[in-house]
Amino acid sequence: MKRKDLIGRFASRLGGAFDGAVLSALSSRFASRRKPERAPRAPESVDRRALLAEAIAFYQQPEILSGERFLQRPAQQARVHTERRGALEAGGEIVDLKWESGFVPSWPVVRDDYLAFEPNRHAYARVLRHAPSVTARGTIICLHGYRGGAFFIEERAFPTRWLYSLGLDVVLFQLPFHGLRGGANAPVWPSVNVTRTNEGFAQAVYDLRTLTGWIAGHKGEHPLVMCGMSLGGYTTALYATCEPLALAAPMIPVASFPDLLWGHGKGRPERARAEKEGITVEMLQLAMACHTPLLRAPLTPPERVLVMSAAGDRIAPPEHAERLARHFQCEELRFSGGHILQLGRGSAFRALGKRLGTLGLLDKRA
Repeated sequence: MKRKDLIGRFASRLGGAFDGAVLSALSSRFASRRKPERAPRAPESVDRRALLAEAIAFYQQPEILSGERFLQRPAQQARVHTERRGALEAGGEIVDLKWESGFVPSWPVVRDDYLAFEPNRHAYARVLRHAPSVTARGTIICLHGYRGGAFFIEERAFPTRWLYSLGLDVVLFQLPFHGLRGGANAPVWPSVNVTRTNEGFAQAVYDLRTLTGWIAGHKGEHPLVMCGMSLGGYTTALYATCEPLALAAPMIPVASFPDLLWGHGKGRPERARAEKEGITVEMLQLAMACHTPLLRAPLTPPERVLVMSAAGDRIAPPEHAERLARHFQCEELRFSGGHILQLGRGSAFRALGKRLGTLGLLDKRA
């Protein structure tokens, strides 16, 4: 075996071991967080299977599954407030955006509960944009992973300055209940709470459509690229079934949240209790089908989708990326390392840059 292959295998094993440690730490943390005022245990008399069946009945309606009533479009463009945060080379600048999310959950039963967390009623993004005198080749929207979103961190998690140097405007968008939309008291999203999980993804699409509308208002006809990690990778894949993109690049993505949550619950008391109550993974799949990318027709063509996975990933195993690549009939690129410790991620971003160049989305000077 070549030395390069040996290094790659070691990096993936190391990354997988790190992921395993993170999963164990998270399980312990969640187990110790059961404060009655924040995470009450459902009374034994509550029929959780019946409640899940009620959710399935609503979210399996044809107009919900099609997205007609679920993945809504903003009725009008929101007023976006801008604040300059700093300067970039060649006269560019960093600008923060804030706007009121006009999203309203599709199911009236859960509407008040979903909207009760006020920080999530506004959406936020940070833009690294070129000077008006410089015509950017396109805009890349970067979507963070679970419990991410802080602009300071995401500017480093994604190679934002490199992407900017390639001639792209770069946007960091904060997903629902994350970053400035979250905080210590934020509801967990996504989670086994089916209705919050479903409506959260509907809000993510709604707010991204507002963002892309703002970009179009400033740039006109302008190629849009989307690249997301983990939770952001799932959202990228979902968005690529809602709108055509110049390039969709899900990285270390989840393909099915029911499958991911059920798989990570193996051997844990929460899953044992669910099984005892008659809840199955098939029921969760039906309940969350309305936003599962694997069950929606792609609107972004195969040559404009690049799925990237980590060989040692134990949080969103590579099988998820494989399933997405098969669904979009696109290339899957696998790099060494794990979900958290992405030791070979440089090769993934180089492949992304190469694909951008092939599609004519890079500044010719880059």
